[in-house]
Order: sequence, then structure tokens, then C-alpha cells
Amino acid sequence: MEVPAIFLNRILSEMAQKNGSDLHLAVGSPPMIRIGGQFVPLAGQTMVTGEIINKITETFLSPEEIIKLKETKGLILVKNISNFRFRINAFYQKGLLALSFHYIPGVIKSFNDLALPEVCGNFLKASSGLVIIAGAYNSGKTTTAAALIEELNKTKALNIITIEDPIEYLFISKTSLVMQRQLGADVNTVAEALDYCLSEDVDAVYINEIKDDQAFNSAMLKVFELASGNCLVILEINADSSVRVLEKVLAGLALNLPIEAARYNLADILIAVLTQKLVKRRGGGLALANEILLNNAAVQSLIRQGKIYQLESVIQTSRKEGMISLEKSLNNLIESGEVRREDV
Repeated sequence: MEVPAIFLNRILSEMAQKNGSDLHLAVGSPPMIRIGGQFVPLAGQTMVTGEIINKITETFLSPEEIIKLKETKGLILVKNISNFRFRINAFYQKGLLALSFHYIPGVIKSFNDLALPEVCGNFLKASSGLVIIAGAYNSGKTTTAAALIEELNKTKALNIITIEDPIEYLFISKTSLVMQRQLGADVNTVAEALDYCLSEDVDAVYINEIKDDQAFNSAMLKVFELASGNCLVILEINADSSVRVLEKVLAGLALNLPIEAARYNLADILIAVLTQKLVKRRGGGLALANEILLNNAAVQSLIRQGKIYQLESVIQTSRKEGMISLEKSLNNLIESGEVRREDV
């Protein structure tokens, strides 16, 4: 049998060479990779056994991490393997260990690289307020958020704090100072990290997706305190539309504030909501579709009145300002021939 560390390095290298984004290992199946949105077996590989997965896991997890995995039955972390950086999800299915590896590019992409709409640059002109990056899993939220942070890092002199679980992209301070804090390693909870930001000299804060609902809800009031002060907050949320994003934020805030106060606070601090979706590009690769909600007077009024459901019509009638619905963005990709209708 091939040495587990060599086997893992080889298949991860093969995935990277094929421009794959994810590798999945499960007992009884060959290694599976995702390339350009397609899920296919890695050519020339045999079925993965439980022994192989267990030995592979021991090559990149510390003894303490192995104990934690056995206790919690699931572990998400970032590791450098075979000169590449991966977000790894180790978990159990049918009582057997399984692994997934998501490739994290070594270079942070720019707005142009991601083909982000020009209006996204305006998000960063404010010195305070809330920018929300939304989408489903594997929609590129963190990649887009990293592009925003790197733009601040290159163009402004700011003290930037990131709160991540785990840290994916690594920033090198340029004209700004970027300090990255990982939950569990550098700070115990999101709430503690936000308390630090509230009591320190901080200009911008990035918070990646808070997966625990209770932690998310308890963090919302602190997020709003930061954004209403002299701090720009970039928040990542798992949701598939601007309406669902704002409903989720208000639900969390309303646990600590009267609902009317929550609405008025949100209307005051919101800068924009960018919701995105990755779809298969014709000929290979992925294309990015966006929904953009900008907080203009009409949006503020609807939020204050609690008429969140009417925001979709405002998006449709405010295209000249840079707003666009996800449906329109997808249709643009179809009409340009970049994607097929059946792949949307």
C-alpha cells in the first residue's frame, strides 16, 4: 500500500493540476473531485478504504486535533499540504471517517479577477457601516470578502481585524495593518473578538460566516455597535437573496432590541448587500452571478417600515444606481452565451 502521506500529496497535486476546487474521500468510493462545478472521480484511482482515510488523517492532524475530532465528530480547519493550502472538513458518516479538501488559492484575487461589478468599489468608500457578502456554500463569499479586504489593505491606511473560523486567506499588511484572529486559537468566541474591537482602535472588521445560530444572534448587537461607530464592518452570511439576508439579520437583532429599533438601526448602518452564485461556464470553469442591494432612500424607508419583501421591486427599478437582481444577472450571463440556461 502506498504511504498515506505520499498518496494524499499525489491526489491533491493532481486535483490542483486539473484546476479542481474540492477533493472528497469516503470509504467505498474512489477519490471524487469538483472541477468547474462538475463532480467526477479522480481518474486511475481505486476505492478508498477506512484504513487509508484513518492513516491520512493522522498525517495532518495533531494528537490534540484527533482527540477533538473523536469527541465532536466533526472538525473544520485549514492546513498547508503539498505546498497548497486547503480548508479541510473531517467528519463521520455511517460511523466511518470521511474527508473533504477545499483548495484555497495562494494569491488573493482582485475585483477585476473576480469580474465584480464596478459599484462594489463604492462599498469601501465609507468609513463606517455594514457591508454584507452572502451566498450559499461554495458560492465564493470568502473569496469576494478577501478581495474587499485586500483592496482596503492596498489603498488605505487602516487597522483591520478579521474574525475567522478557520483563517483561509493569509494577508500581508501593506498600507494597512491586517491582524487575523482565529476562533479557538486566538480568541474564544465571536462575542469576545467583537468586544475587543469595540474597546480598541479599529477601522475595519471582517467576520466570516458564523455557523452557529445562537452565536450569530448574540453577535448581531455588537456588530451593529461597531458599524454605527467609526468602523466599517464586512459580514459574511449564508443566504441566497438580499431579502433573506436582512430577515436573518433582523431576527438576530430583534432578540436584543424591539423590532422597530432593530429596523431603524439596520436602515441607518447598512451600506450594501452583495449576494452571489457560481454557475457552470460554457466550455469549463465557473461564472459569477451577483445580486446587489444598495441602501438608498427607498431601501431605508422599506426597512424601517418592515416591508422587506418589497425590496426586490426596488432592486429591479434601481439599475441605474448599480443594483441588480440575481435573476437579471443570471439572464445576462445566459444572453451573453457565457452559461447555458440548463446550468443555472
